[in-house]
Amino acid sequence: MHGRGKTVMAVFAHSDDNIVVDRLLSHYARSGYDVYLVLATKGEKGVNTFAAIPAGDSLSHVRAREAICACKALGIHAPILLGMSDGTLAQDFTGAPLHKKIDSVFRIYKPDIVITWGPEGGYGHMDHRLVHDVVTEIYQSGDLPGSCRLYYDALPAEDKEKMNVFKSPSLMAMRVNWKFVQKKYLPVRVKTGKEDAENAVQAMECQASQFSAEERDELKSWIEASPDTIYLRPFMTYGKGPLD
Repeated sequence: MHGRGKTVMAVFAHSDDNIVVDRLLSHYARSGYDVYLVLATKGEKGVNTFAAIPAGDSLSHVRAREAICACKALGIHAPILLGMSDGTLAQDFTGAPLHKKIDSVFRIYKPDIVITWGPEGGYGHMDHRLVHDVVTEIYQSGDLPGSCRLYYDALPAEDKEKMNVFKSPSLMAMRVNWKFVQKKYLPVRVKTGKEDAENAVQAMECQASQFSAEERDELKSWIEASPDTIYLRPFMTYGKGPLD
């Protein structure tokens, strides 16, 4: 795969959301693509006792630095931070503020490939779901270049036992609440390499405000135990006529 001159853009809500596709972003960057990570929120409400960082500007600044650190580890461009308030994306009646920000980024960078949350939003977070909704809304409107392709990330149901390495309460809760997707609904498969897994581990280590040392060790074990194939589903339309 050679992506010289092409742009991949991953759009997520928070600075640690992209962990599930970090190996893929590293893979694309090593293949010559320009890879960008767009983060909708400041993540200023993601408080954890072990980090001892108060909510608000203090935490948002830390999470911005963590996002920069992760992008460096993956070998991609510095993150594009939209600066919206954490946990509020679904509160606007129409979603217009998020729509305007993401649409402006698409118009500037004109991505060839866009990757974002599936409709389940990982474990169902409403910020995740709204990012999915708005990215899809913009894509299906035809405002993106006709050659652009949209893909949704997901973790296969058949691989969910890989999360059994999670023993800490917060990661166990994530495992219980995660919305897995059967592989038959994930027809796009991209094989990544050992270097991509190593880069993903380094990127995850940047997220120290969100994951304790114990949790980062468990996430490292999960990344190393996971298959090297990343599963995606494409935006698709079906049928040629009514109910076909």
